[in-house]
Amino acid sequence: MRILDYLKNVLPQSQERKYRSWLIDGAPLFSSFGKDIYLSDFVNNAIDRVASEISKIELKSIVQNGDVLKVQNDDITRLFRFKPNPLQTTSDFFANVEWLRRKHCNAFIYPQYVNIILPDGRQFKKYIAFYPLNPSFVYIGENDGKVWEIRFDFEDGSSYTLPYADLIHLRWRRGANTIIGGGDDRGEVNDYDVIRTIDALDKTIQGLPKSIEASLQIKGVYSAKTLADQAKLGKMRDDFESHITTSKSGMIATDLAGEFTPVNINAPEISDTALKFLKSVIQERYGVSAAILSGDYTGNQHSAFYQTAIEDFIVQFEQAFTACIFTQREQDVGHRGKCYYSKVNYMATADKMNLAGLAKETGIMTLNQINEMFGIEPFPDGNRRLQSLNYVNIKDIDAYQKGKAGVKEGKDEQE
Repeated sequence: MRILDYLKNVLPQSQERKYRSWLIDGAPLFSSFGKDIYLSDFVNNAIDRVASEISKIELKSIVQNGDVLKVQNDDITRLFRFKPNPLQTTSDFFANVEWLRRKHCNAFIYPQYVNIILPDGRQFKKYIAFYPLNPSFVYIGENDGKVWEIRFDFEDGSSYTLPYADLIHLRWRRGANTIIGGGDDRGEVNDYDVIRTIDALDKTIQGLPKSIEASLQIKGVYSAKTLADQAKLGKMRDDFESHITTSKSGMIATDLAGEFTPVNINAPEISDTALKFLKSVIQERYGVSAAILSGDYTGNQHSAFYQTAIEDFIVQFEQAFTACIFTQREQDVGHRGKCYYSKVNYMATADKMNLAGLAKETGIMTLNQINEMFGIEPFPDGNRRLQSLNYVNIKDIDAYQKGKAGVKEGKDEQE
């Protein structure tokens, strides 16, 4: 069974809708543009590097009360613990969403739920799955001025219309369009410049082996010093080539009247600067450095990668997820979707040791958490925190100083 066939049983059945398109000619707000650039390994490697990092995110349902965060053991946390839907693990889900967002500049997630009615008449949504969607065309508009709707056209010709508020919508490369991502004012993906860069890089790579092969094959031109018809000239060429083939010392003796002119064909030298420039155009588009692509990066380089390529996804996903999943009342009392991405795991060993020393002094981490940071298994008495006696609560400083000065509690300090 294909994935799209499975989703047909999940999505609501399509109904006829009359809605006003955002564009006068009724064209879709976006379609699957830019497919050509994804034939390039350079583009796919850059996206895959970002998606691989996004796949390490853990999503929790929390309630935030001031600075206090409490993780909820509800259906959302349970689903994203291992499998948000029957077809994908949590890691697959986040990687898939990021691929869709980077390729189409828009990613839509459909939350499947059932309505639960309590004995007192109250009802709530119980979420049972979250599905990333990959439509071919998307239309957004108003249904008789009542509610914003979105219509998906899929590659098999099927079409579904849903309330826009029931979908989680993520965007990439915003332009002047207020609804759709893409970097173009019409909400379309503009790949013109990156296509030229990929084409130049591809021609450079393809040209190198051809020029090397030519430089090894063509050694010179032999000019016959006699007038001969085509057949005789062909025999003279064959005889000359036979001389070359049978020569072991590199010296050729021939009685053929003619002149041999050497031809030097050298493989072109392409500077590292030119290659780095072409690759940097692609890398900058996706916020991925050469060090990140090769896997040979420092802690500072990974921190820069997080800020340019990961952090914006986390912020956008948390906001879009919370706005779609939780009601206004739930949001008011602190319900949120929270993404957790452990940057500690990507620190250098020296940085981890410094953090472990700080954690031991201040008590910000348990001993088992420090063990986990270094890949060491936990031990039975490790769920405790250590803190140096050289530190004191700021609220107790005044009492401590008064005690040292011999001032009793409640006594006028001016005496």
